[in-house]
Amino acid sequence: MKPPRPSGDDPARAAAAGLALAARLYALLRAARLYDESNQSFDRHVREVLAALADFPEEETTLVCLGDCVHLDGVRLRGRSSHLSLFRGLSAEFGARALGAVRFQPGLTAEELRAFVRLWRAAETPELGARLPEELADAGVLRIAPVRAADLGSGPAGDGGTEELDFSDERARARDTFWRAVRGTAGLLAQAAHGGRPPMRQARRLVQPVVDSILRDEYSVLGMMALKKHDEYTCAHCVNVSVLSVSMGHALGLARGTLAHLGVAALFHDLGKIAVAPEVLHKPGALTEAEWLQLRRHPLEGLRILARMPGLSALMLDSMRVCLEHHRNLDGTGYPEGDPGVPPSALSRIVAVADVYDALTAHRAYRRRPFTGREALGQLMGPECRHYDPAALWALVRSVGLYPAGSVVEAESGQLALCVSPNPADPRRPHCRLLDRPAAGGGPAEATDGRWSPMPAHERVARVLPPEEHELDVEPLLAA
Repeated sequence: MKPPRPSGDDPARAAAAGLALAARLYALLRAARLYDESNQSFDRHVREVLAALADFPEEETTLVCLGDCVHLDGVRLRGRSSHLSLFRGLSAEFGARALGAVRFQPGLTAEELRAFVRLWRAAETPELGARLPEELADAGVLRIAPVRAADLGSGPAGDGGTEELDFSDERARARDTFWRAVRGTAGLLAQAAHGGRPPMRQARRLVQPVVDSILRDEYSVLGMMALKKHDEYTCAHCVNVSVLSVSMGHALGLARGTLAHLGVAALFHDLGKIAVAPEVLHKPGALTEAEWLQLRRHPLEGLRILARMPGLSALMLDSMRVCLEHHRNLDGTGYPEGDPGVPPSALSRIVAVADVYDALTAHRAYRRRPFTGREALGQLMGPECRHYDPAALWALVRSVGLYPAGSVVEAESGQLALCVSPNPADPRRPHCRLLDRPAAGGGPAEATDGRWSPMPAHERVARVLPPEEHELDVEPLLAA
């Protein structure tokens, strides 16, 4: 006997069915990047989405993705920490196209779903996303209707819109600023890859909230940099480097206009990687000599892309230098080779340090685990310090603190705490979320409702716990 379909009378079952539909749709969109439509794996994903839709009543089903929230038929989907990458990935897919929702009508066929995925993959920019409804209609797809984000409004979640954010909470503002930037950057890079020219005006609009936040002395946005476990790492890396560079520039006393230029230049520092073959860029193992030479060309490729832009504004020149020089070291090493008598620009030196710090703390196939923020600081301040501008290294410490976000520390009092954002007034006393020690039988520490904002003056950090010791999944706590 077939089980009853989920409804509002069974919220737990409805939520589970909603998560299954969201997961299968995202898996299908990802499969479309890897497989031809004739591939059996692609066909299996199509069948799984149709099966997930069959679990809902014979009426319209609406999946809404705005911000880092996903709703199904007006109900917000709340999963475990393992679902974070799903929500971020779906939001990035929708955000790159400036879409906010997809409506599924009863009777959807496999042929319609295949055509929808084909046109969705081709619509990789907001401009192309805006034309998607008409293209679907022309293709005879009548039972799937994408909805522009601008057309959803900002009503309550129950009406299919987004939940109101409490912007009196600095961390809520930081989350919104960070994830808007990540989604927006996905669109920027897609437009650059499609049209060969990066949209500089849109980039400035993405960077401005970051500059405003840091100039207001709100540093929670720096804490978002520690979020690494999601599928949009390329975009998030660009945003992380931009956020950190702006903060470092602020610590060095740069003017507001210069900070805006710095943020945009940092956002596009890896622009040339869109010209690198994906199999090289994402190769899990060691690169061959030919592949390494291809990767090392990305600064030149970034410069070439930016050089296509009309005009030579100060912003363009700053961005071109950062693209070219962010892998050139102060001691003359690095790539591409240049005149030893012409050192990298001041903005390039800042971005170089921010880039290496974020790369060290990222997940990599060739590392057992990423460096913690504290370990990354040790690398940069240790033997590698000769490569970098001492002023930029000082600004890095002022920005991330001595105990960067994501560090689990033990105070002299014995209290365990998770560092969630830096305290520029005193790098030794970060803002923290308090943790309960694990029970005698072992297991990870658990978060409490207690916070230090910042760590009180009578407390001091006695030691930083390595990830192997605390076994705590810090990302859901940082994202909360």
